[in-house]
Amino acid sequence: MENCVSWQAKLLVVFLYMMFALPGVQAHPSSLCVELFQARERLDSVFMKAPFVIVNPIYKPVMEGLYEFTPEGQGVKLKRLDGKKREIVRAPYVVMAGRGGTILQSGYDVAHLHKYYGQITVRKRNPRPKSKGAAGLLAVNLVDSFNYVASVVGGETTRQFGKEALKAQAVLVYTRLWPKGKLPTIADTTDEMVYLGAEHERADVIDAVNEVDRCKLLYHDRPAQAFFHACCAGRTSKGTDIFGKNAEAMVYLKSRPCNYCRGSPLYGITVKQIPARTFTREIADGEPKVIKTDEAKRIVSAEICKGGKKEELSGYQLWLRIGQRLGWDKAPGTRYQVKQTASGYTIKSSGGGHGVGLCQWGAQGLARQNKSYIEILQYYFPGTTVEKHAEKASRN
Repeated sequence: MENCVSWQAKLLVVFLYMMFALPGVQAHPSSLCVELFQARERLDSVFMKAPFVIVNPIYKPVMEGLYEFTPEGQGVKLKRLDGKKREIVRAPYVVMAGRGGTILQSGYDVAHLHKYYGQITVRKRNPRPKSKGAAGLLAVNLVDSFNYVASVVGGETTRQFGKEALKAQAVLVYTRLWPKGKLPTIADTTDEMVYLGAEHERADVIDAVNEVDRCKLLYHDRPAQAFFHACCAGRTSKGTDIFGKNAEAMVYLKSRPCNYCRGSPLYGITVKQIPARTFTREIADGEPKVIKTDEAKRIVSAEICKGGKKEELSGYQLWLRIGQRLGWDKAPGTRYQVKQTASGYTIKSSGGGHGVGLCQWGAQGLARQNKSYIEILQYYFPGTTVEKHAEKASRN
């Protein structure tokens, strides 16, 4: 969750945009640009596995082997890693496509190469605000929206998920893309949606995405806020209880009982021990005081004391802080509690994710009960409808 410190501002902008956008003004993107490897604070190298073709600013087929991009002056340099480190090209930017129908393979290091459809552009990144030193590289994947959705849905689910659960997830991904307009640029992290490339495009996922191609979830003829999370562990939460007043207009983000997610590995309680020194340094001087909890037993607001100063946080803000500073495995879900012990602090949590909107494992449980994707979506987003795109294309 990169840049979580600005989540309030981002959420407010998205909410206002969605609330006042007129239906029909935006066009669903047929393609989009995904900035890759954004979880990295700085990208000093981009590795490519050939064969591929450089299509811009020159045309040049690249033979099989492993290659590395590095910054060079105001541009980039591509060299082959075969012991000779032979330079292939030096340019302000380089655009690559698959050769002979092959899929591109790229990564931030040799051990983490992912497969990508479409094109990849590598250039030098403009300096980030408050960054020190050189800015590193930027890698951007131009990809068809269908392949993007299939990748995200495949990455958000497992092979045991039924088709209706996959279709429900696909509709939510399409819904989040729809208001972004033509050829948007987005990140590949949870700031948007986790995108890890073509290897997640399983056959069952492709079939499911094809059946709901460009369908979207609507509330009063406007795109709904398509929130989803891994496992609610018994009950989802109202949008306002987690995200605050900015979610007041999203009346379909209700608290819903959900015992359908029992098959999730996150359904039970996770217990983590935190040393007192670590907790005091990163979070607070003592045990947080819970002010209010919601119907799902998630913290709505809490008070902490740090350095002699008291601070009131939402339960979601405190959860983000714990994840950012202690690790996301310490409290996988927003139903959590922190207790001080003789040896430090104990954090107990259940579920996975923020707990608002679609429970992904709950959707799988409902699919096993022969519920359709529309019934699944309307259960977790009461009052919504599913609109199909007027020009839905077959991909058989």
